[in-house]
Amino acid sequence: MHKYLTLAAVLIAAPLSAQTTPPTDPGAMSGMKHDGMAGMNHDAPNKPAAPMPMMDGKMEGMDHAKMGGMGEMMKNTPANPYAEAGMAMHHKMMVVGADASETWARQMIEHHRGGIAMSKIAVAEAKDKEVRRIAQKQIAMQEKDVASLLSWLQRHGKAAQ
Repeated sequence: MHKYLTLAAVLIAAPLSAQTTPPTDPGAMSGMKHDGMAGMNHDAPNKPAAPMPMMDGKMEGMDHAKMGGMGEMMKNTPANPYAEAGMAMHHKMMVVGADASETWARQMIEHHRGGIAMSKIAVAEAKDKEVRRIAQKQIAMQEKDVASLLSWLQRHGKAAQ
């Protein structure tokens, strides 16, 4: 019974707490411990961050099979042979550069690489001839886009991706 009363109190209080306006005065946040959180140390000088290292594709310690269908969404099926390529693309798009321009370029590189990977799957597995033709065209176009973005990184003295 106690569990249900606690749950009811949380359900009633949650909407009220969501309506509380956050402090607008940075000094009001001074008691918060942000030092261990990237980019949240208010006393540190504002300097560009180093590019975020890419993760190796593993989310260790997480059982995706118990995440409300997430495990199934991440597996290829005959109707969706693109699931794994799409998940890998989104994971790789989490890369962050030193500024908004570099971050955009790096994320778009991974976006286009993901499109290439999915288009190659479509060429191999799609039954519709027009879809296979469009996918083949997308591969060529997105390879050019990736080359253009890699060239931008190089011209601006950024590390290759």
